Amino acid sequence: MKKLFFTIFSALCLFGFVGCLDIVEELTVNKDGSGHYVSTLDAVKMSEQMALFASMDSTGEMIPKMKNTMDSSFLVTSLAIKEIKGISNFNLDTSKAYVYIISYDFKDIETLNKALGAGKGAEQQKIYAWEKGKITRKDVPLSVGDLNLQDDSQKEMMKGFMADMKYKVIYNLPGKVKNATNKSFVLSEDKKILKLDTNFSDIMDGKIKLGGEVSYK
Repeated sequence: MKKLFFTIFSALCLFGFVGCLDIVEELTVNKDGSGHYVSTLDAVKMSEQMALFASMDSTGEMIPKMKNTMDSSFLVTSLAIKEIKGISNFNLDTSKAYVYIISYDFKDIETLNKALGAGKGAEQQKIYAWEKGKITRKDVPLSVGDLNLQDDSQKEMMKGFMADMKYKVIYNLPGKVKNATNKSFVLSEDKKILKLDTNFSDIMDGKIKLGGEVSYK
């Protein structure tokens, strides 16, 4: 999924639309380590800005090319995920323009890691680890360097775009949380749901960490 994100991200950077994205990652874990994963990329606000720029595009090709890049990237990743053994009930929902929702069930954490690394081959990183009553997310930092920007001015410009780029993580757990090491997450009243609302600028600057260990009953 990281490769998919940066493919789309790089394309959007060319036109200055990055700050108009909302991304939600929702993970539901069952008692046996299986579960359900949903990733949503909402670019509706971006499409509204694109419409404003359409009149400035004399070729009429900018918006169709960008839309095609996004559609193709999600399709390629979807095909890779569907082929993974242990993935079931896969769905790519593109019923709403500029909203992409990938969802699937996974039989275990190893399968989830393979799905998250779809398209990365041997470079796949094991993001999650699970044992009974505990799930751990590895803190894999995102950096502007992943975009292969050439100088500091470009990097600062990208950070400016990312300031309004929203990112949300939701964990639905099978029991009440006993302890969560990442204090940036907010615990629900029933103590079974952890949520993090942030932006990519803070993640890339290291102000917000995504990793951590959660133990539950």
